[in-house]
Amino acid sequence: MAFPAGLFPLDGFAGEHDPLFGRVLLLDDGRQRVAIVVIDLTSVSDEMITGMKTILTDIAGVPAENTLICASHTFSTPHLFSPGHAPAGTDMARNDAMSRAFGAAVRTAATQAVAALQPAHLGYGSGTSRVNVNRDLPTPAGWWLGANESGFADPYLGVLRIDDVEGKPLAILMNFAVQSSVMDGSQRAAGGKLISADLAGSAARYVETHYSADTVALFLVGAAGDQAPYFQANRQIFNRDGSLGQSDLHETGFTLVDLLGERLGADIVQVCENILTKPSGHLRIQREKIEVTSQEFSPADKPVGPVTAFDYRLGAQVMIPVVLLRIGDMTLVGIQPELAAIIGAHIRANSPSSPTIVATMVDGAAKYLPDAQSYDRFTYEARNSPYAKGAAETAAAAIVGSLKRMNASYK
Repeated sequence: MAFPAGLFPLDGFAGEHDPLFGRVLLLDDGRQRVAIVVIDLTSVSDEMITGMKTILTDIAGVPAENTLICASHTFSTPHLFSPGHAPAGTDMARNDAMSRAFGAAVRTAATQAVAALQPAHLGYGSGTSRVNVNRDLPTPAGWWLGANESGFADPYLGVLRIDDVEGKPLAILMNFAVQSSVMDGSQRAAGGKLISADLAGSAARYVETHYSADTVALFLVGAAGDQAPYFQANRQIFNRDGSLGQSDLHETGFTLVDLLGERLGADIVQVCENILTKPSGHLRIQREKIEVTSQEFSPADKPVGPVTAFDYRLGAQVMIPVVLLRIGDMTLVGIQPELAAIIGAHIRANSPSSPTIVATMVDGAAKYLPDAQSYDRFTYEARNSPYAKGAAETAAAAIVGSLKRMNASYK
């Protein structure tokens, strides 16, 4: 993706370390066409989603309801705002220039995807990777962000491989529960942050390089609300007096991005090599909404440290959009909120459709949807959630029910 000259500084970023991408996977079973778009951004606004879906309709003939717009959820990109929603002081000229660059990238990727449409075989495989860790850490002052090796970390790695009829990989869809936050908040020694696709981008580049220039690797972030990279360049530390301190590796931190990306990428390739592909099956997509209880929440009240008590205030009933996409024998569950890893694992374990992968940051973002235990611990995710305790479990039960109905009708 090419950014215009004079883009920086923008939202605290002083330059670019590695390129960002817009990747498009186009699927057609002869009856309908589906698109999965992965954008290297922390999150994607509703306006950008609408614009990108329009691009896919115009170029590839994909109905808006059949397009999934997914953020790779790298933390090392500026936040892009639509008119009327930008915080005071936002440089809207540079903001809009970057937004246009992403639109152009999606347009180019969609055009290439249409040109590359061909008969394909596909197959699914799974494995494990150990590049993530639970980030909810107990401290004397309460639960806070860190690296908790005793907490639940989901190592499940799901991979969909799509080959041409001769067995050459055309696209690889990979799903793993980790935030791409190795460089989250890290500054250069001289000041200012650097744009990066971070861990997801590093793993995708590894996979694409391993196969060929024509292979597209798309990273779908899993239930990663409480899953951090095993190492981070910029991290909070607790001083002896109980106060919070900060440690930043600055530019050296990109070595961690490379190492963890190589590890995750190699794990993905290992799964790919054991996948047997076959002529692709049918596509089926359905969209639903799940009603859950909200809690009063304002981004202005973002937690800034650990606490031992917190007053949760229930709100109204709200709807969470969910998309279920069946690709041959595999089912993709897509949801906006950042689920706790244990909730994603529960959905996967109880799905009647095997295999099933759970992707978050799909068609928008809606902050955290933690498990009930997180509320009892007053974690960062629970205090920073627009959903009440129990909402995640309600959503998971509804999703499993929908999967069961879809599986029964599919047969």
